[in-house]
Amino acid sequence: MNNSSLLQLLKKFDKQQLKDFNNFVKSLFFNSNKALISLYEYIRKQYPQFEPAKLEKQFISKKIFGKAEYNDGFFRVLMSNLQTLVEEYLTYRGMLKEPHTKKKYLLSELNQLGENKLAERILRKELDSIADAEPEHPDEYLGLYNMAFYRRYFYSMKFSVSKSNKPDEWIYDEQKYLIYHFLLRLLADHFYHLNQQHVINYKPRLYFLDEVSAFLEKNKEFLESPVLNITYLRVLLLKNNSMDDFRRLKDTFIEIFDKLGRKDNFNTVSIILNFCYKNYYMTGNEEMMKERMNVLKFALYKGLYSFEENDHFDSQWFYNIFSTGFELGETKWTEEFLENYSSKTEPEKENFLVNMGKALLCFNNAKFSDSLEYISRIKKIGNSGEKFNVKIHQMRVYYELKMFDQSESSADSFRHVLQNDSIISEFNKILYRNFYGFYNRLLGMNQKPGKRDITIFRNELLKTNNTFHKKWLLEKINEL
Repeated sequence: MNNSSLLQLLKKFDKQQLKDFNNFVKSLFFNSNKALISLYEYIRKQYPQFEPAKLEKQFISKKIFGKAEYNDGFFRVLMSNLQTLVEEYLTYRGMLKEPHTKKKYLLSELNQLGENKLAERILRKELDSIADAEPEHPDEYLGLYNMAFYRRYFYSMKFSVSKSNKPDEWIYDEQKYLIYHFLLRLLADHFYHLNQQHVINYKPRLYFLDEVSAFLEKNKEFLESPVLNITYLRVLLLKNNSMDDFRRLKDTFIEIFDKLGRKDNFNTVSIILNFCYKNYYMTGNEEMMKERMNVLKFALYKGLYSFEENDHFDSQWFYNIFSTGFELGETKWTEEFLENYSSKTEPEKENFLVNMGKALLCFNNAKFSDSLEYISRIKKIGNSGEKFNVKIHQMRVYYELKMFDQSESSADSFRHVLQNDSIISEFNKILYRNFYGFYNRLLGMNQKPGKRDITIFRNELLKTNNTFHKKWLLEKINEL
């Protein structure tokens, strides 16, 4: 039983959930099987240790049923039935969090009972409570649609042709809320796929996106919703990758930040960061890196550094802040950031982030041996991005220390890792590949420097924007 999905679910419950589920199991409306109650009471008593030996099926059976012979088939059915109750309990809890959904089913049942007057009274009260609501989630619009549906339904049941019965604008609420729900859901899906293609190399399908864009540009009243507005602008930027869309999104975002929920703000910052990152390397325009840093500082000032409230500092954002800060030469500010926020990072990522941050700090201060020491303290490298960042940093440090044998070995290792990696995006692969190519040529130039070759090399690098650490490579060429 220790590996059963039933036990894995119950282990995730907190004390209050265990108590609530206890009442749920014992309710005759939901369960009349006393054996299920006995099984749950036994499991509940094992909280919080849940010792494996005490949760073996035969052991539990003996504790519950005494000397009765153990029947594996019966016990498995019992576990399955208890898991079904857990799932029903979680469904019930989920519905409690959706007040409009609850009201929808209540109105439906009252209507079937013929209690339309009571249903209308309940509906009016619900409509009053949501009059000034500003939904943040697509499903909230679906809840509003359900209320609008019943409002129009009860109106049509009593309708008679007269001047006083002429409907007001609310008669279109069903359409309005359904359109909001559809647009937000569709745009959220496109947002996911367009964003994902920057991480994993694939081409997303963008059904109805052109039609949605044309509709919103023609019916701008829908963009008065902060959530729909920012969702639409994020998708536009990801799709078109244009400076006009970037400015429109950034300016709107800063203006309506306080009207948006945390997750929308987090997603918007992430998109802006990716755009600035990509365009900096595509154009070589350092202003894009400054824009990136300004948005990161704005988010930090607003207390936004994680997707969920009270969560750890997002690892990628943390890395982006100190790597961008050092790239721009804001060494003092970035050092203070590392000191003030390192403790807020995820525990399992703290070792990598802190040591990588200190390694870059030492590198900026020309303390190359210390920088290498911090890299050696990294115990675990999680993803491909972290792996490539560490290897590139090692290559730069070895070069600065004139450890050319290690430089060549590290570069060769980098090449093999790059060739075998099938996950990173094509854009990043080009950046890594170009860095490796120029770095390798830089090593060769140290052995046979020639003025003509150095000039050709410098000119080629100046023309190639998609290259990591281009400024550093140019500095090293100028030193030859």
